[in-house]
Amino acid sequence: MRWACPGPSTDIQYRATVGGFEVQIGQLRNAAKAAGSAADQARPVNPGAALDAIATALPGGAAATSAPVLASTFDERAKGWAGEIDRWSESVTSAAQAYSDSDDSAKRAFEG
Repeated sequence: MRWACPGPSTDIQYRATVGGFEVQIGQLRNAAKAAGSAADQARPVNPGAALDAIATALPGGAAATSAPVLASTFDERAKGWAGEIDRWSESVTSAAQAYSDSDDSAKRAFEG
């Protein structure tokens, strides 16, 4: 592993070269936080709510009878996406912590 500090920072982030690629732990953590934020913002959104207007605007039509199913599908998929991105965020957070723990262990081994 190669240790490097990218420069002055209050949150020192080490980069580790592992198996031919460089892991930037701080960037992993930032990506995980951004994904978690996106999930939090998406979770309360109900994109299907706007489709209620179809039934009112086109009473008796095929679109009006299909609108509730479409609205429900939109809402379910939005909730599903929020859950998936939340799980991805947790996975990336876990990977960043594992890299950090490994780096800390290697650093201690070389220090004495």
